[in-house]
Amino acid sequence: MSKLRKDNISKLGHKINQLKKRILRTEISGNTSKVEFRKMRINKIKKKIKEILAKRNIK
Repeated sequence: MSKLRKDNISKLGHKINQLKKRILRTEISGNTSKVEFRKMRINKIKKKIKEILAKRNIK
């Protein structure tokens, strides 16, 4: 996976949506081995977005 730039919130949101779609597809197919990892990645990206917004509000 390529690195995302930290200041591009729209791409980070797109990445969250991609991961959610993958979780949905794997739960339908029954292969839930990576679901927890993907949920962890979603939470990590959400924290990154909150940090970016907090920095923008301070400036």
